[in-house]
Amino acid sequence: MTASLRRAALAAALVLAAACKRDDKPVQAAPLPAPAPSADVRSIDIFRTASAAAPAIDLPTIDGKRFSLAAVKGQVVFVNFWATWCPPCRDEMPSMLALGRELEGRYPGKFKMVAISADDGWTPVKEFFGAPPYLGSTQGITVALDASSEKTTVAAYFCTARGACPKIMFPESYLVKDGRIVGFFEGPLEWSNPAARAYLEQLIRS
Repeated sequence: MTASLRRAALAAALVLAAACKRDDKPVQAAPLPAPAPSADVRSIDIFRTASAAAPAIDLPTIDGKRFSLAAVKGQVVFVNFWATWCPPCRDEMPSMLALGRELEGRYPGKFKMVAISADDGWTPVKEFFGAPPYLGSTQGITVALDASSEKTTVAAYFCTARGACPKIMFPESYLVKDGRIVGFFEGPLEWSNPAARAYLEQLIRS
């Protein structure tokens, strides 16, 4: 990011705590191409960008390792930003995790789902995944943490995808292919929706 974009990102991060209510629309957003005819595209809102270069990700993960975007080069990467204190984030997590598990199994080495928490530490994240229905299992998804005070990675994606820095709100999910952001989902989704799966499979297969 440029210096001006970094300053704007920091300003966006300062309003991050207001994040769960979604009343803003993305800048110059447009629907992605339609998936298979069998999927009802009216049931989901997917926005595309000008295919901006995806900001780097190098963050600690819940299993004590690190997740690097560079390490999964060549895969379609689904990057979700969430927080345990955000009710819509918690609500969408079960179906999102199930979809990640299904797609990683169906397309080994071609798809990766990562959920980046904006919590200030690991304690609430581990408590969240330690409770039902997860009981400690995060199979199908890589859980990472952006605990920086500026929420550097979170702000980088919000700003880069739009070319501007709106108020940061959760959850949001970004699609990265060939190192570039090709689209994003604003707000929570029911990830068992066939249209969501169709969009992702279209990207994986293309």
